[in-house]
Amino acid sequence: MALSTTQLTAAATEVLIENGYQQVGTPKEWPGASRLFEDEYGIVALHVYDTWQALRDEWNIAQGQLVDLMSSRLGRPEPKSWEGYLVLLTVGDAPEAERRDVVDLRYNTNRLRKLVATGQELDTVDDVQTALLPLLPLNIEPPSTSGAGLLARLPELLEEEGIKPIVTEAAVKSFLRNESIMERLHEMGREP
Repeated sequence: MALSTTQLTAAATEVLIENGYQQVGTPKEWPGASRLFEDEYGIVALHVYDTWQALRDEWNIAQGQLVDLMSSRLGRPEPKSWEGYLVLLTVGDAPEAERRDVVDLRYNTNRLRKLVATGQELDTVDDVQTALLPLLPLNIEPPSTSGAGLLARLPELLEEEGIKPIVTEAAVKSFLRNESIMERLHEMGREP
């Protein structure tokens, strides 16, 4: 069952808040299914549309509103002034003939970065989180205590490619300690 516009807005809001964004006052001239978020690094405007056609025809208005808002509140030297994201979601499907327009909009980085997802990609709440992944912190799980993780298997896998396990193990240890891998490998090259 497809999500409604209200469910889509609520799901996106929940995902952003759970991942460190704060919802801030949305300007009253913005449409009802719009929200504004901020974290320490950037600003995100969420706009949810009932149809693909409405998104296609109105995204540039949403972009102008966010650019104007950022220009009025942030000075050029502030890092956040360069970290604006326009999230454009719709419960509607883009017709096959316009699927290229969806892709083109995603790659349009003029003025702001844009995240675009249509009904074809937004069937569940999990799909909403997937659409917002570029805005979310990386979830890197620590290596398992059983040693069965990829990092534990890496020396064996790279040995098949001709890389000595001792070199890979040193690189992994440096990575886990948040030390320079290159420095460690350089030191190893000088060891007798």
